[in-house]
Amino acid sequence: MTNINGKGLTGKLLRVNLSTRSWVIESTPREAYDFFLGGRGVGAYLLYKELEPGTNPLGPQNKLIFTSGVLAGTLTPGASRAVVCFRSPLTGTYSYSLCGGHFPVELRFAGYDILIIEGQASRPVYLWIDDDSIELREADNLWGLQTHQTEDAIRQAVHDSDIHIACIGPAGEKNVRFACIQSDYHREFGRGGGGAVMGSKNLKAIAVRGTGSIHVADPKALAQFTEEAYQDLSQSPKAKIRRTLGTMEMVDGTNNHGYWGTRNFSTGFYEKASAINADAFKKEYFDGSLSCYGCPIACGKVSRIKKGPYNGTALEGPEFETDGLIGANCGVSDPEVIIKATEICDLYGMDTMSAGATVSLAMECFEKGIIDTTVTGGAELSFGNGEALLTVLKQTALREGIGEILAEGSKRAGEYFRAPVLAMQVKGMEFATYEPRGVKGMGLCYAVSTKGGHHMFAPTMGAETAGDGSQQFLIEGKAELVCQTQAQMAVVDSLVLCSSMRFVMSLVDQLHFYQAVTGCAINPDELMLIGQRIVTMERLFNIREGFSRKDDTLPNRILKEVMPTGAAKGQKVELESMLTDYYERMGWDQEGLPKNETLVRLGLDKIIENSISSK
Repeated sequence: MTNINGKGLTGKLLRVNLSTRSWVIESTPREAYDFFLGGRGVGAYLLYKELEPGTNPLGPQNKLIFTSGVLAGTLTPGASRAVVCFRSPLTGTYSYSLCGGHFPVELRFAGYDILIIEGQASRPVYLWIDDDSIELREADNLWGLQTHQTEDAIRQAVHDSDIHIACIGPAGEKNVRFACIQSDYHREFGRGGGGAVMGSKNLKAIAVRGTGSIHVADPKALAQFTEEAYQDLSQSPKAKIRRTLGTMEMVDGTNNHGYWGTRNFSTGFYEKASAINADAFKKEYFDGSLSCYGCPIACGKVSRIKKGPYNGTALEGPEFETDGLIGANCGVSDPEVIIKATEICDLYGMDTMSAGATVSLAMECFEKGIIDTTVTGGAELSFGNGEALLTVLKQTALREGIGEILAEGSKRAGEYFRAPVLAMQVKGMEFATYEPRGVKGMGLCYAVSTKGGHHMFAPTMGAETAGDGSQQFLIEGKAELVCQTQAQMAVVDSLVLCSSMRFVMSLVDQLHFYQAVTGCAINPDELMLIGQRIVTMERLFNIREGFSRKDDTLPNRILKEVMPTGAAKGQKVELESMLTDYYERMGWDQEGLPKNETLVRLGLDKIIENSISSK
């Protein structure tokens, strides 16, 4: 399947060393794209290969590896993503984060498949990529600015409003462990703390102008597949709903099935969900739609507040995950507070998911009397107090007051408050909005995810609640489901497709696009093998950092306390049997280490040997 002609690739890797203020253009490692497809897979391989074991996530030796896939920038619908890989300051694990919008494709149009940032600048800088012209510019005047202010200033400096930018806000500058990298105002490389890594390097922004194009092997076939996909998407019931309501369309189904994390995951049913569901937002706040590059769904909904104390606040979002973790999980039922909280996270550059989940931990500690107003600075930090939520989010971004503690993430904050059992996290990363007692495959997903408690590693919730819902509370078959789903998602993330394209694009369809772009044929079994290879590659990184079965676990609340209310009442997650089954299916031993025969089957044995011999 070797892509000898390099179709779908620009052929260039840009490596920027901030310490020496130098850069070099290298050839794209085509063999890595053959072996790992692109995007997430290539990023995992390069991070494992280039990073020394024990690297300080906030030290100059950590790297930010931005990778794209062969479909990005082509006609392929939804191929608008890029992936950034790094060692996470939140978890200490391998981490990856995806971003859509237009920045990823612009980087490809500028001529680069991969961008590697290494070292640490002595003072704030931003990277300006103008096709073949590369420049590190001083950014002292940008340091301290919010994300939107930063983008506006850079566009003014280069006299071009159409460039695309990825930047950090004050949260990244202050190394908030879940700071994100913001792009084009409202898109994010969200989870894991990539913004903190960028801040630790004194890199304020990456600005790109690209005027090139992507050459494909079979333009006619690509156009045909694209037309068919657009027709399918126009008829897909799921795509129609997503186009109308955005990701918020998931609120009612998730809540009614009893797995919408509420009040720090103390239950999975939010009794005030109707106040913050898609209908509520559509009726009062939705004011237009936005889309990523080449996407016919346009699921991004613009929310605008037209009266009251937050009058004039407007943004793309909130997304469903934000609505859940800042809304239901904090007991907040005021849509305007949720919109304003989202704006704070956007402007200061924080992952809304980890931010909301960490504040909800503090709220539960406050309600249980573990902390009081002497810790919160006078704020009555109880569930449902929207004003207190907004105050604490700003404090977190700036590391002021209680925010100095919360900026460390829920795991460290829980330990500081002497209430570690109340931190709803895995490996240091906070849960997504799905309460795993209500969808037990998601419990296994959180436990084994290489980046911590993240849902898109293996989003099984749809399959678990489909049909009559009889699979929702079973543990039988969930290990197999997670194995299949994680491999499929590794492929999607490596082809840099939006996950919404799965509404109509099967693995076979994805292969058609891949072949039209590259001229290389892969069968579905080979594609799933590549997915398994990627997941195992990520696992090997974590093993090298000391992670094992002991870390593939869930909080006691999920394992030992039954769900108190909602459709999942009486449920808890029986993890150990699912975990044992999962390891067996993955070809790992019972400590979670891939067996030698598995490494040979996946072709990873030589990579490990070469990595060891090069150290």
